[in-house]
Amino acid sequence: MTEPNQTGPPALTDRARRLAGDSGIYLGTSSWRYDGWRGLVYNDHYPSKKAFHQRCLEEYARHFPAVGVDATFYKFPDAPFIDELVARTPDRFRFGLKATEEITVLKWPTHKRYGNRAGQDNPYFLDSDRFAERFLEPVRALGAKLGPVMLQFGTLPKRLVDSGDFLERLDAFLGALPGGFQIATEIRNRDLFGETYFDILRSHNVAHVHTSWSWMPPLAEQLARPGSFTADFFAMRLLTPPQVAYQQAVETYFPYRAILKPQEEVRQALVDFLQKALGSVQKGYVFVNNRLEGSSPLTIEYILDQILEDQ
Repeated sequence: MTEPNQTGPPALTDRARRLAGDSGIYLGTSSWRYDGWRGLVYNDHYPSKKAFHQRCLEEYARHFPAVGVDATFYKFPDAPFIDELVARTPDRFRFGLKATEEITVLKWPTHKRYGNRAGQDNPYFLDSDRFAERFLEPVRALGAKLGPVMLQFGTLPKRLVDSGDFLERLDAFLGALPGGFQIATEIRNRDLFGETYFDILRSHNVAHVHTSWSWMPPLAEQLARPGSFTADFFAMRLLTPPQVAYQQAVETYFPYRAILKPQEEVRQALVDFLQKALGSVQKGYVFVNNRLEGSSPLTIEYILDQILEDQ
């Protein structure tokens, strides 16, 4: 069972790893260093918090074939970081990397962590040369473990969307990137979700990241648009329930040990899609966030129960 119970968390299986090996469909979580997963995902002995953070990826990879890496959103990846990811995971493991925000943010947020940059325009927004040099070249060292590189664009100004300027700049940016990468884009503006956007992505074999996110169309609605599948792989990130702000989800679900609010519509949309994908040999990635239901490992276990119920 994957729902919370009174006797403690259920034991996780390795079915997600076997599914990836059999079908090329990778189910994983968004990030992995959660103390709340002790006793659920993590049962090894870790003598300190530092040891846990350094080594827990090895134990995570016993259950899951892939993970979404949020750390690369905040700073460009370097060789020591990439080497550590390689060393801690088995050969068939995959990493889905979020592109560094220096490439995807139009204007720096006013949060204090941005220091003097806060509120300023970002001169490196959609800078293809910088992205290729500072991000894509370092992550080549992941080799076959490199999964999708996902560019998450925050909510963009209406003027930039309505004028077509963003899509024009995105088209030029994607066209200037080196080949050999699985690139995917994640948008937060409903008005962008349409044929012009799809056509641009398709022309570069770039995937649209289908999401469950607060203010985007529901996952089922996104998946129902045939034109939204724009590459030879799919990418999906299940982040928050519809109409629920991220911080509200954080406060509701922490410390992420149990499913507290099942998202039945999101679950069903994913199950329906994966059953079809298995039948049509579609390959791709699904990354599930704790803030969707309360515990992403248990969400994945539920999905596996549904799509593998006869196996």
